[in-house]
Amino acid sequence: MSLVFGRLVAALLGFAVAAEQSPGARAASPETGDPFYRALRYNDDFRVLADSSKRSDPWDPLKYIPISTGPYGATYATLGGELRERFESYRNPNFGIKAPPNSGYLLHRLQIEADLHVTDYARVFVQLGNLERLGNRGVTSTTDIDRLELLQAFVDIEPRSPFGDAPVFRIGREELSFGYQRLVAVREGPNVRRDFDGFRFTDTIGNATIDLLAVRPVSNSISAFDDHFNVNQSLWGGYLTVPAGIFGKADIYWLNYENRAARFRGQTGREERRTYGVRLFGEAEGFDWNAEVALQTGSFRSRQIRAAMAAGIVGYTFKDTPWQPRIGLSANAASGDDSRGNAIGTFNAMFPRLPYFAETSLLVPSNVIDVRPVVSFKPVPSVTATFGWDTLWRASNTDGLYGSGLVQYANTNKGTSDRVGTELSADIRWRVDQHLTFGAIAAQFIAGPAVQQALGKSVTFLVAFGTYRF
Repeated sequence: MSLVFGRLVAALLGFAVAAEQSPGARAASPETGDPFYRALRYNDDFRVLADSSKRSDPWDPLKYIPISTGPYGATYATLGGELRERFESYRNPNFGIKAPPNSGYLLHRLQIEADLHVTDYARVFVQLGNLERLGNRGVTSTTDIDRLELLQAFVDIEPRSPFGDAPVFRIGREELSFGYQRLVAVREGPNVRRDFDGFRFTDTIGNATIDLLAVRPVSNSISAFDDHFNVNQSLWGGYLTVPAGIFGKADIYWLNYENRAARFRGQTGREERRTYGVRLFGEAEGFDWNAEVALQTGSFRSRQIRAAMAAGIVGYTFKDTPWQPRIGLSANAASGDDSRGNAIGTFNAMFPRLPYFAETSLLVPSNVIDVRPVVSFKPVPSVTATFGWDTLWRASNTDGLYGSGLVQYANTNKGTSDRVGTELSADIRWRVDQHLTFGAIAAQFIAGPAVQQALGKSVTFLVAFGTYRF
C-alpha cells in the first residue's frame, strides 16, 4: 500500500481536468444547462413566469400553470420533458475482452415530467421515461432499455422555520448528484440515468447547504413499471457545502455504503465502506480549480478496507481572446489492491458519473492513475470544441482494471505492467438554443501493456447525438 499511496500523492500534485462534458462544467458540479432547464430537472424554477409579461418562449404556458392562490402561497404546475437520440459505435467494446469486434446502436430516451407545487409547503414531482436501444451492443448492459418506467417520483415537505433556514424533507425516488459527481452521479452518458429510493433532508442556512440521506439504488429492468430498489446495496450519510474564503467553496462529506454481494479477490461477501472526503472548488480572474481527496475504511468479509482517492482540476480561460480558449490539466488517482496484504485497497467510487475519465466510458476510478491535458475553445458563442489526451496507469500491479458496476475485466489483475494506455478524444457541442443541443464525439483508446497482457485491444468510439429539452 505504501507504493499506492506514494503514487496517489504524486498524482495529486498534478491536479486538474478541463470541462469534460461542456464548458459550464468547470469548477463546481457538472449541473449545467440553461437557467431554466437544468440537468436535474427537479431543479428547474419557473416562478418568474407567474408574471405573464415575462413569457417569451413557446413552452412557457406549460412552465407555470396557475391553479390557485392563498395565504400560504400559490399552487401551480409545471410540465416538461426531454428527447435524446444518441448513436454510438465501438470497435472492440470492453477492450475486446469477451466481446465482439464491433458494435453500433441507437439509444432513444424520452422523459416526461410533471411538477406540482402545493402552496409554499409541499410539492410532488413525477417523471416517466421510455428508453430503448435499436441495434446490438454486443456486450451486457443494464443501462440501455427501460420501456416504460417511473424514473422519479417524490414528495417534498417544506415547513416554515423560525431560524431563517429552508428545510426540505423528501421521500420517494429521485436522481442524486453531489459535488463533481465523482462518487454520486446521475450517469448521463448511458441511456438510463441512475436513481435512488429513500429519504433525503436538505437545509440551506445562509450560503451553506447540508444534505442528509438514506437511500438504495434502483435496479433497472426492461419491462414496464418493474424497477425496484437493490436490496443488496444502500447509501447513507451527509454532504455539506460551505464558503471557504479564498478557496471559493468547500464540500465536506461522509458517506456510508453497503453491498451484500460485493466481489474482491475472487470472493463474494458483504462490503461495508465509509468514505470521508473534502473538495475545494472555485474560480477567479480566468482561473478555475476543483480538488478533492477521499479516504475509505470499512470491511469486506473478514478483511479491513483501506483505500483512497485524489483528484483535481485546474484551468485558465482567455476570456478576452477570440474563441475564448481554455487550457486545463487533470489528475485522478484511485488506489488499487495489494493482493499480498491483508487489507482490501481497491477504491470504490460507488456511483460515479459516466464517462468518468475520457469519453469511452471503459473505466471507473478504481486502481487507476491518469493525467489529462485538455484544450477547449468556442469558434462561435454557441459551439464548444474540446480536445483531450488522457494517459492512464494502474495504481497497483496486483489489482485489475474495473468497468461500470466495479466489475473487473478478466485477467487484468495478472499482468506485470502498470501502463494502461492513452485515450485521445474530440468533443464538439452546438447549443442551438436553450432547448436544442447537437454533439459529436470521437475517441481512440490506444491499449497499453496492462490491457494487452489480458488480451485486450485498442478501442475506437464514435458518438453523434441530439437533445431537445422542454
